[in-house]
Amino acid sequence: MHQTVSVASNAKMIEVIKAEFIGEAADVMRATLAGGDRSELLDTLGGAVLLAYVLARRCGISFEELDADIIEKAETGIMEGHKLESVYGDLSLLKKHFESGISRGFGQDKKRRL
Repeated sequence: MHQTVSVASNAKMIEVIKAEFIGEAADVMRATLAGGDRSELLDTLGGAVLLAYVLARRCGISFEELDADIIEKAETGIMEGHKLESVYGDLSLLKKHFESGISRGFGQDKKRRL
């Protein structure tokens, strides 16, 4: 019975996180349309990223798996010449950021040996 409650509770939490994620996405759209407050945009983007990671974990995907998938998607975009890469170089920068370990709270000088 305890496992049934736990599964039901997790399923409900997944729905709550998805609803919050949609709300954050709407807030990102509002913040970019308003075209002003950088701190508001930073707050909403940070919230969306946080919710994406928590949702992944609730769905059985580890943070490391999500990081690896993001790196893989960036690599694909780089190889395919996606406009974000060919014009801005964003995908290379993001890939470098994830590979440096900074996204996990430790920079190159403190990178854990895995």
